[in-house]
Amino acid sequence: MTLAGRPLAAGEARHDLVIIGGRVVDPESGLDAVRNLGITGSEIVEISEGRLVGKRTIDASGLIVAPGFIDLHSHGQSLVADRMHAYDGVTTTLELESGVLPVDEWYQSQARAGRALNYGTSAAWTFARIAEFEGLTPRAEVQWFRDAFARKRWVSEAASSEQVQRITAYLEQGLRDGALGIGINGGYAPGGGFRELLAVHSLAARHEVPTFTHISCDNPQDPDSSAECVGQVIALAASTGNPAHICHLNSSSVRAVDVTAGMIQSARASGVPITTEAYTYGAASTTIGSALFSPDAMAAKGVKAQDIEYNGQRLNEESFKALRAEQPGAIIVKHFLDLPAERSVLDTSVLLPGGAIASDSMPWIDANTGALIPHDVWPLPETAYAHPRSAGTFSRLLAEWVRESESLSLTEALRKTSLIPATILQPSVPQMRKKGRLQVGMDADIVIFDLNAVQDRATFANPRQPSVGMRYVLVNGVPVIDEGELRLDSMPGRAIRRPPQDTITDMQQGH
Repeated sequence: MTLAGRPLAAGEARHDLVIIGGRVVDPESGLDAVRNLGITGSEIVEISEGRLVGKRTIDASGLIVAPGFIDLHSHGQSLVADRMHAYDGVTTTLELESGVLPVDEWYQSQARAGRALNYGTSAAWTFARIAEFEGLTPRAEVQWFRDAFARKRWVSEAASSEQVQRITAYLEQGLRDGALGIGINGGYAPGGGFRELLAVHSLAARHEVPTFTHISCDNPQDPDSSAECVGQVIALAASTGNPAHICHLNSSSVRAVDVTAGMIQSARASGVPITTEAYTYGAASTTIGSALFSPDAMAAKGVKAQDIEYNGQRLNEESFKALRAEQPGAIIVKHFLDLPAERSVLDTSVLLPGGAIASDSMPWIDANTGALIPHDVWPLPETAYAHPRSAGTFSRLLAEWVRESESLSLTEALRKTSLIPATILQPSVPQMRKKGRLQVGMDADIVIFDLNAVQDRATFANPRQPSVGMRYVLVNGVPVIDEGELRLDSMPGRAIRRPPQDTITDMQQGH
C-alpha cells in the first residue's frame, strides 16, 4: 500500500477515517456489496475490497453504508432541528418550498450560529409579495413570516405589471446572492395570478434554476382542484423550460393523488422538466392563519375543525375560530388520511417512480407559548412540539416501506432519499454533483445504519422522540451521530449555495 508514491511506514494511517466490512450501497452505480471506504478530509478517496488503514476505523459489519439523506423541504433551519434530523439519517437540509429573503443575510446568520448539517435556501416568492403588498422590509427569519399571517393583502391580491416587476426584482437579487432556486409557496398566497407566476418561472429559467411550488389549490374536485394546479405548474414548466418541482404531492393531492401522479408521469415522459416529492405521513402541518383554512376553502375540501390538532390536542369549532383569530401564525397539524386504512393512497405518492422523499419538517415551537425553540437548546424541552415528520420521515420509509412491507427495495429507497434530490439540484448547484452517491471523489456525507433496527419513534402525542437505528451519521467526514449517540460538539455543516452572480457570468462566458 502506498501513499503519494512512497511506501507507508509501519502503523502509518493512509486515511483520516476508514469504514470496514459494511454493505455499501450506491444508488447511482448500483454497487451493493461488502466494501471498505477510505475518507480523507471531507471526501471519499478510496473504495476497496482490500484492507485500508486510517487514523480511526469504524467497523460496519452487518450494517448498511449509504449516502446521507438530502432533505429538499425542511423548514426547521436550526441546530436543534439538525440534531433531530441527524438521528433520522439526514446530512443536508434545505429550505426550498418557502425560502427566505434576504438570502445573503440568511446564509450569514446560519454561518455565525453554526450548523451540524449542510444547509441552504431558495429565494422566497412569498417574502417578496409581503414586502410589495404590505410595505415591510424582509427579514430572513421564520418569525417574520409567521407574523405576516396577520396581514391579508399579500395573500389575496393580484399583482399589477409594475408590482410583478418589483416582486421579481426581489427574487433576482436572491438568486444573485446564491439562492438555490425560487420557492413558490402558492398555497399561502392564492392571489398570485398566472401572469405573475409566468414571470417568476421565466426568471428562474433565465437563471437556469428550479422552482419549488406548493400549489395554490388542492380541492378534491373542480374548480380549484389539485389536478388543475398541478396542470398549471406543468404548463409553466413546459412553456418556459424552467425545471419545476412540486412539493409534498401527498398532502397537496390527498385522495386525488392517482390523478396528479399520472399527470406528472405523463409530463415527464413528454420531456417536461418536472419533479416531485412526498413525505411518509397522512397528516400535514402549517400555520392556522393561512388561506388554506378560510371557511370557503375548508368547505370545498371537506375539512372540519376536528381534523386540526394544536399542541397534541384536537380542536373544535370554537377553539379553531379562536386560535385562527388570535394566533394566525400558530403551527398546527391537519389530519387528511385515515391510516392504515388508506395506506394505498399514501403509497401512490411515496412509491412514485422518480419521486423524492422530503420531510416538510416544521420549526420546533414551545407548546405553551408558541415561541420558537432557541437554536441550540438540547435536549428538547418537554414543551417542544412539531409534526413528527420533523423527526422520523426517513427512518419511517426504511422501516415501513423497505423492511416491513418490502414494497420498496433498499436501493430505490436510497435513490429517493439521496440521489434524486441531488440530481434535481446539480445542474445549477455544483456542490450537489458530489452528494447523494458513494463513489471516489464524492463528499463524505454518509449514513451507517442497522436495517433491522431503524425506526421512527416520534408520534403526534410525543414528537420529541428521535429515530433509532442510525449508528453513524457523517457530515463532510465528521461524525454527528457516533455509535448511535449525538455529538454535541460536532458542527461540520456547510452552506449549499450557488456561486456568486459574477462567478456565474464568468463561467457562462468561459472565463
